Amino acid sequence: MHRMRSAFPGNSCRGVTLVELCFGMAIVAIIAGLAAPGFRATLRAAAVRAGTYELLAGLQQARGRSILEARPGILCPSDAAGNCLPPSAPSSFWRASTETGSGPVEAELHELPSGVVVRASSAPLRFWPDALAASTGTLTICDVQRVAPPRAIVLSLSGRARLSSAAVTACG
Repeated sequence: MHRMRSAFPGNSCRGVTLVELCFGMAIVAIIAGLAAPGFRATLRAAAVRAGTYELLAGLQQARGRSILEARPGILCPSDAAGNCLPPSAPSSFWRASTETGSGPVEAELHELPSGVVVRASSAPLRFWPDALAASTGTLTICDVQRVAPPRAIVLSLSGRARLSSAAVTACG
């Protein structure tokens, strides 16, 4: 039986030294430090995108409910209590409801992802029961930390919503 000999006679210890371990950890720390800013931007962009699609779905549901129930539908940025806010006021909440002659009914309050706010060019956004009528307006979805670019949802007079890019100045 033939045994391999160590390159260093008298050293049969296997493993890494403390110095090698420190150098390895330093390299890992440098790489993690370089990746962190990009990861933060990715997380913020995902939060803005999630808020955008949540509002887009809310607009489509408000329009559909208005048509189905033959009553006007409303979507507006709101405070935590569900009260509609005036145009251009930033909000972390939005409310969708239908209304009767006496006021809104069946209000649903939703919260946007953390650090994301919405601003409306006109508030509230209304949908009329006939399928081709709505108030026009733009919902701008902004990152409070200003890391991710803002996005916009544009509502046409026919009640159709489309995604658009938004200017950074639209976030105030």
